[in-house]
Amino acid sequence: MLRDNTEPNWTARIALFAMVLALVGGLWLFNKANRDMEPPTAVATSCSGFEADAHKLFDKGDTAALSGTFAPGDHVHLAIDFEGVGYSWELTGVLAKKPDVTGSGWFTTVTRRTTSTTSTTSHGDISGFARLEVELDVTTAGDGAIKIKKTSSVPSFTPPRVASASCNASTRPTI
Repeated sequence: MLRDNTEPNWTARIALFAMVLALVGGLWLFNKANRDMEPPTAVATSCSGFEADAHKLFDKGDTAALSGTFAPGDHVHLAIDFEGVGYSWELTGVLAKKPDVTGSGWFTTVTRRTTSTTSTTSHGDISGFARLEVELDVTTAGDGAIKIKKTSSVPSFTPPRVASASCNASTRPTI
């Protein structure tokens, strides 16, 4: 009768156990990062503070909202640069104009505009090296907002960046 006199290979067993632990730990960290996404930065502004407030928009991460009250004749300009995968944007109220999206290199965007009896919303998705640019003259007084949200779990090396922002207040006399 044959007997097996070989010792168990403990080195291989320990290595396999370490790989399983590393995989489980990595998955746990990945899920924790997605579950604990940072709350969005919310900034309320007016035409006079629009430029300064817009430049603070992404100071705490890549999810943010900028809202304000605007008057007829206000000229609003906002340009945001993206370098990453998986963002969504939404423009509401008096700012709900379809923005221009341009890019250098690789980028994709999808734009939708929804109008109801009470509000207008323009929203879409953007990935790659691109610039989202909104420039408009406000026609009716009211509130407007822009929201940028990270929708992908793929980490970004740089958050979106406000390239330029301005709001020139209406010069129309009030009656």
